[in-house]
Amino acid sequence: MDALVGPSPLAFLAASVLVILAPGPDMTLVARNTIARGRMSGLWTAAGALLGVSVHVLAAVAGLSAILTGSAVAFSAVKLAGAAYLLLLGARTLFASRATARSDATAAGEELFAESAPRLITATSSPLLQGALSAVLNPKLAVFFLTFLPQFVYRDDLAELSMLAHGAVFVLMASAWLTVWVLTLDRLGSILRRSSVRAWMERATGAVLVAMGLRLAFAHR
Repeated sequence: MDALVGPSPLAFLAASVLVILAPGPDMTLVARNTIARGRMSGLWTAAGALLGVSVHVLAAVAGLSAILTGSAVAFSAVKLAGAAYLLLLGARTLFASRATARSDATAAGEELFAESAPRLITATSSPLLQGALSAVLNPKLAVFFLTFLPQFVYRDDLAELSMLAHGAVFVLMASAWLTVWVLTLDRLGSILRRSSVRAWMERATGAVLVAMGLRLAFAHR
């Protein structure tokens, strides 16, 4: 059992809480979809993000993340794809805020965007897919789990199993937080979904997504 728990379990839990609560693209995207489309959209976005995180955990356990982080070409390719995706989502949100400011209809921004935006952007309108792509196309997550998980496992024959167990605990903790995040935002929905307030929220989340996309584009391994 010790091999499964690994050294410093409390340190692992404390570090995980700090990482999970830190604002990032996933939290921003979940907030965006919850405010714009409601609780179920936010929960599906969170589920997609958790699927993406799980992919990175499994990749780290299998050693695939080492290949990504060790190859400048592979890292740059995934990094630029992820940055482009965040920039597209940010642009979409900023564009939708213009219609939101002029209408009380919840879907007004989405409808206006769907009529005039490129198909490349509207093709990824599924909240589940948005969350998954946001996480999977973030190579910094690959680097994170590759360096984070090994710090809390014993180096023995069960190291991979221990990494997997720690990764599963991290995903469960992240799922609990994202669920609370969605429910909190949804509870405030009567305020946040007022056209004037929602327009400012969309501008803020859109700007954050664009900023994160630019930050990722210029990130180093």
